[in-house]
Amino acid sequence: MKSIVIYYSQSGNTRKVAKAIHKGMRQVAGECDIVQVKDIDPSSINQYDLIGLGSPVWDGGFTPNVRIFMKEVPQQNGRHIFSFNTHGVMPELYFPSVVRKLRIKGFTVIGMRDWYGSVHFQIAPKPYFTDGHPDEVDLREAEEFGKEMVEKSRRIHEGETNLIPPLPKFELTPQLLVLLEFYQSGHNPHGHLHFDPKKCAYPKCRLCEENCLMGYIDLSVDPPKFGSKGNACDMWMGCTFCELICPTGAISCDWDAVMEENARLGQMFGYNPLERAAQEAVAMGRLRKLVTEDIKGPYYKVYSKRPRFKIIKEHQ
Repeated sequence: MKSIVIYYSQSGNTRKVAKAIHKGMRQVAGECDIVQVKDIDPSSINQYDLIGLGSPVWDGGFTPNVRIFMKEVPQQNGRHIFSFNTHGVMPELYFPSVVRKLRIKGFTVIGMRDWYGSVHFQIAPKPYFTDGHPDEVDLREAEEFGKEMVEKSRRIHEGETNLIPPLPKFELTPQLLVLLEFYQSGHNPHGHLHFDPKKCAYPKCRLCEENCLMGYIDLSVDPPKFGSKGNACDMWMGCTFCELICPTGAISCDWDAVMEENARLGQMFGYNPLERAAQEAVAMGRLRKLVTEDIKGPYYKVYSKRPRFKIIKEHQ
C-alpha cells in the first residue's frame, strides 16, 4: 500500500499531528510519504492508495490554500482518504463540511479525527483555553490513529465496507452563529492589515512573503505588493499571521478598534462564545485544559514585542 500525509500548518500544531500520524502509518505500511500542501502537485495523488489530509480549522473548514488544492485534485473513483485537523474551541462544522466535499470529489472517506491546538491571533485571549495542545498525549493518539487508518484501509479493500464511517451530521451550533456574524461584517474579523514599506527589512527579511498562504505578498516589485488589496490586507478568512511574525512593525493594525468591534459579538450573545465553548468542552471531557494561569489580556498586548510569534523551522 502506497500512502501519503498531506498537510498545511501555519503555527505548527497541524505539522506536529501530521508527523505523528505519519510515524504511525509507517509502522504499519512500511512506506509513507509526508508533504506540505504547497509542495505537491494535486494530480500526483493518483499514485497513492491512501491519503491523509490535514488542515487547521478556519471558519469551520479548510484553510483557503487547502481548499484550492482540493479543487485542483482530479476527480476520484473511491480512493481512500482520511481527514484530520487541529483547532481552538469551535471545531464542530469542519467534518460535516469537509467530508462532504471529499465525497463529492469521489474519495472514500475512511476516517476523521481532530485535536486541540494552541491558538495564535492578535485579539485572542492569552493564555488561550487550548494552549499547550497538542501535547505528548495528543501526539500518541495521532500516532495510533495513523496505524488505525492503514489497517482500516486494508480491511475495507478486502470487503469490510461497514468500516466506512457515516456522514457527520450538520448541527446548529454557536460556532455557526458566530461565523454568520463574521461573514455579515464584510471584512476580516481579525483585523485589517496595513503595510509601511519604510519599516520593512526586505530583502534581509522575507518572512511575510514566505508564509503568506495565498501568495498575496511580493516585495520585489515597485511599489511592493502587499495583501489582498495590493497595499493592505483584508482577507475574509481571518488570517493575520504576517503581522504576528513581522519583526519590524512594518505590518500593523488598530487592534484596539478590532477588539471593540468584536466585543459587540459578546453583547449580542449575552456571553463570550469562545469562553462558553471552552467551558462546555471541559465539562463534557472533550478538552483537557492544560492552562492553569488566568487570562493576562489579548494576545497583541501580552506579546507586544516584535515579532509576536517566532516560527520554529523543522525538517519535513
